[in-house]
Amino acid sequence: MPLSPVDLYEQLKPHLGENETKALIEYVDGKIRGEVVIKEDLVPIKEDIHLLKEDIHLLKRDLLLLKADLEKQIQGVRIDMEKLRADLERKIQDVKMLVIVVLVVVIILNPKVMELVGRILGVVK
Repeated sequence: MPLSPVDLYEQLKPHLGENETKALIEYVDGKIRGEVVIKEDLVPIKEDIHLLKEDIHLLKRDLLLLKADLEKQIQGVRIDMEKLRADLERKIQDVKMLVIVVLVVVIILNPKVMELVGRILGVVK
C-alpha cells in the first residue's frame, strides 16, 4: 500500500528535519503535479475541443450558406447578361433596319440613283 504524504513526512522528519522534510515533499509533489496530467486537467481541454468542433461546424454551415448565396447571385448575373445580350441583338436589328430604310428613302428620293437602278434592272435605257 502506498504511503500517504503524512506517513512519508513522519518517516523522513527524524532523518532530515522538519523544514527539510516539508521542502522535499513540496518539491516532489510539485514535480509530480507539474509532469502528470490528471483527469481534472483534461476537462477544460475537452471543453475547448468541443467548442472548437462546434465553431468548425458553424463555420462549415456558414460557408455552405455563403456558397449557396454566391451561386444564386451568379445565376442572377447570368440571367441579366442573357437579357442584355438579347436586348443588344434587338437593338442591332433595329439599327440595321433603320439603315436599310434610310438607304431606300435616299434611293427613292434621288432621281439619279433611280435612273441607275432602272438601267441596272433594264427598265430604263
